[in-house]
Amino acid sequence: MMRDTMTSAERMGAVMKGEKPDRVPVIPFIFGHCALVAGQPLACVFDNPEASFKVQLQAAELYGYDGTPLYAYASAGGWEFGGDVEFPYKKYSGATVVTRHPAATEEEALNLKVPEDITKAGALPLALEMARLQMKHHMPVTMHIGSILSWTGSVIGEERMLTWMIRKPELVHSVLDKVAQFQVKVAEHYVKEFGPEPIMAFVGAATESNRLISPKQFETFVLPYVSRVNQSISDLGVQVFFAHICGEQNKNLKLWQKVPFGKRAVMSFGREVCLKTAMEMFPNSIIAGNVDPSLIQEGKPEEVLDQARECIEMAKYHPGGYVLMSGCDVPPLAPPVNVFQLIKASREFGRY
Repeated sequence: MMRDTMTSAERMGAVMKGEKPDRVPVIPFIFGHCALVAGQPLACVFDNPEASFKVQLQAAELYGYDGTPLYAYASAGGWEFGGDVEFPYKKYSGATVVTRHPAATEEEALNLKVPEDITKAGALPLALEMARLQMKHHMPVTMHIGSILSWTGSVIGEERMLTWMIRKPELVHSVLDKVAQFQVKVAEHYVKEFGPEPIMAFVGAATESNRLISPKQFETFVLPYVSRVNQSISDLGVQVFFAHICGEQNKNLKLWQKVPFGKRAVMSFGREVCLKTAMEMFPNSIIAGNVDPSLIQEGKPEEVLDQARECIEMAKYHPGGYVLMSGCDVPPLAPPVNVFQLIKASREFGRY
């Protein structure tokens, strides 16, 4: 196996500038697994920024992948608007979950207020502490914007939101508007504290999946708000975005093309979207993906290596750039030997 000739920072820097690195970079999309391989409680990646930063660095050193520590969680929104969450301290828990939605009735939805001080709202104090650690160590400052619809689902309750989208759409629009206002306030604070240059806006989109909503619903309830938020972020001077288009979203891709993503974007896709399709739809973006997380959890090492090789061979020479990645969060209990296959594949098949 040939030795690397670039550091991780140099490798990712080359890709972000549109240049060829020594090999395909690897970002496994990995949170809870980092804590477990470091012998720490899984929940520390969500409720303890200093411990999270440390275990993520340790996992990157252990495996040799290129990603840097960040703070994010899929069920964001509910806590930030005054609800309650539970961190994953139970035996079979894998992520932070909302235990009380702050707008569970029509009256609560109509009267929902945008938090005045976002620095004290929900997970924002934790995210900002992580951002300060990133800044201190000269890393990209990842600003967790998340998914406009997933945030709204966490505020209302996902099932209730999907019902209201049909029966009471005005309530959903009301909450979407408040969430969008909040996300812009978050961006304004980040730019004020860190400046726009080091910031990478992290956008995750899971509830937007076509298994939950139709393309028409995406066009009505998602596109106007995510476009508004992203444009506001760009107007603040933030020009780098990382977007994870999660799950089955093939019917939404033409609509995602209309969303502004600054000057440079990494577009990550779940296994449900073929990398060839992603490259055709987003020719100027860095494409990331998309080894099946369930294969990393349950497959044999040689199966993971083979699928990673297929991804590399398909997307390695994409004009916009390519990053090998899992299709979603690496399962916390995935065998370490399987996680390593991503790095092994890059070193064996990803040389330029």
